[in-house]
Formats: sequence, C-alpha cells, structure tokens
Amino acid sequence: MSYDISLYLSVDTGGPEPLEVCVASIGNYTVNVARMWTDALGHSLGDLKDANAGDSLPALTAAVDRLIANPEHYRAMEPANGWGDYDGALAYLRALRDACLVHPKADIRIWH
Repeated sequence: MSYDISLYLSVDTGGPEPLEVCVASIGNYTVNVARMWTDALGHSLGDLKDANAGDSLPALTAAVDRLIANPEHYRAMEPANGWGDYDGALAYLRALRDACLVHPKADIRIWH
C-alpha cells in the first residue's frame, strides 16, 4: 500500500458543480514509513486528507524540520522489509510541504 497525494483547487466555472483542478501531484510513497511521518507530524499523514494546503503548512514545516534535525531517530524507524526509507520519507514530506507553499488555497487529496 502507498499514499498517493495531490493538491486540488475548486474553480467556480458557473456550471452546476465546481471544477476540480489538480495543481500539484506529489506522487505516491509506501505506507511502510508512516510511523516516521506520524512521529514527525504528531498525527497521521492521512489526517491531512481534504485539509487546506495553507492551513497545513505549519505542521508540515515543523515535521520536515524534525526529520532533518534528528535523522538517526527516524532512520531507526526504517522498515525492515526495505520498502521505504528515511531519505524517501523526508523527500516525500518535503515535496508536499513545498507544493502547499506554492498552492496555499488548494486542498490536499490523499488516496491509500
């Protein structure tokens, strides 16, 4: 299993439903590193589903900072099966944070 994350913006085109536009695709990464993300965020990455990107920035920035500041703590959480690692978990969370910086009015969509 993996997390697949994108940022979407709702656009009112005057039609019956708003148009959902994907403004950033973070891609996917294995859930085997979810323990690292949960530790760094203070909650599950999945809890950001449908959250506003701008509102999520403080938590994402703090989590990236925690991962960078304490790599050995997080490397100890690397899955024994080798599917996912600290470097990939950090890169994925950093990519999400960076996309939220660029698109603060978007909503975070998560599939897993």
